[in-house]
Amino acid sequence: MQPPNHGNHGIQLYGNPSASNSNGRPHEPVGIMFLTSVRDTGGDDLNGGTVKVSEGYRYMLGVVEHTINQTRRGNRLHGILRVAGIVTDDLPRDMRSLPYPVRPESGKPWIHPLNLRTEEGELVAGQDFTHWVPSDFRSLPLDATDERAERKEAFEQRVLELARQHGADVIVSDHYMARIAYMINEAYGRYGRVLNIHPAITRPDHPCRFPGKTPTRDALTQARSGQPTYTGATLHLIDPEIDHGPIIADIAETPVTPTDQPMDLRYRNYQYGKLPLFIAGMRHYIRQIYPHLDQLDFSSLSQLNDVPAVVTV
Repeated sequence: MQPPNHGNHGIQLYGNPSASNSNGRPHEPVGIMFLTSVRDTGGDDLNGGTVKVSEGYRYMLGVVEHTINQTRRGNRLHGILRVAGIVTDDLPRDMRSLPYPVRPESGKPWIHPLNLRTEEGELVAGQDFTHWVPSDFRSLPLDATDERAERKEAFEQRVLELARQHGADVIVSDHYMARIAYMINEAYGRYGRVLNIHPAITRPDHPCRFPGKTPTRDALTQARSGQPTYTGATLHLIDPEIDHGPIIADIAETPVTPTDQPMDLRYRNYQYGKLPLFIAGMRHYIRQIYPHLDQLDFSSLSQLNDVPAVVTV
C-alpha cells in the first residue's frame, strides 16, 4: 500500500528565506545512506510486514522501501536523490526474541521485501548495499566510559567510511536507537549532512511534542488523559542532543484517539505523517538547504510560507 499523496498539505518547511528563494538544485542526485536499527523498524514498527489494525490487515511500508520507490522515474525523488546504501547496527542479543535476523536472510522477515531493487537494478538486501555494522559499544558496561566512547567513535567512523565508499553525501537516521556523537563534530565536519526522521513533533513550543524513544506511547498517554492529541513527524539535522537539532520539515496532522492501540497509531502515523513528511522534507533539504550548507546559519532557520520548488520537480 502506498501512503496517500497529500502534496505539501499540513507540512511545514524551515529554512533561510533568502536561500530558499534561490534554486540550488545539485547537478547530480544527492546520495544518502540510511542508518537504522532493525530491532525498532522491524521489532516495533513491523516495517515490511502485515499488521493488524482496526480497519483490518495492512502492509506496513517503511521509510527505506518508500524512499527507494520514490526514486524511480516519475516519482517525487527521481533525479534528485539516490539511496547509496543501508547500515544496520543490531547485535545478535537484540534479535533473540524477534523473528528478524541481524542482516537480510532468505526465508526470514525483513524491513522491506527481499526482492526490492533500486531503479538501477541493485538488490537492496544484497551485501553490497545493506551493511551490518554492529554497535558493539552498547554491550559494554555503562561505567566503562572510556572504552564505550572509543568503540562508539570507531563505529561512527566505519559508517562514515561506508558512506564515502558508496558515494553517500548525507546520512539519514531512521530509528537508529543510539545517539550520534562523533560524525557531527568539527573533527569529522559532517554537521548539516546527518539527518534524523523522528515519528513525532520535536518543536519545544508544540502542545503535542513527543521526543525520545517512546513517541507512540507518549501520544497515547496524552490522548487517554483527555487532551486533544495529534502526532506526526519531524525531519531535522542531528546535533549533540537527542531529537533536538534544527528542523527541516515537520507535520502534526495524525489524530490520536483514546481507544487507539499502539499499532493502530503507528500505522496511521506512517501514512499521514512519517512517509509523506520524509519525501517532502528531503526534496526541500536537497533543493534549498544542502546547496547552501556552507552559508546557512542553522540556528536561525525559520518557518517558510512559500516554497513552490518543493511541489514540482
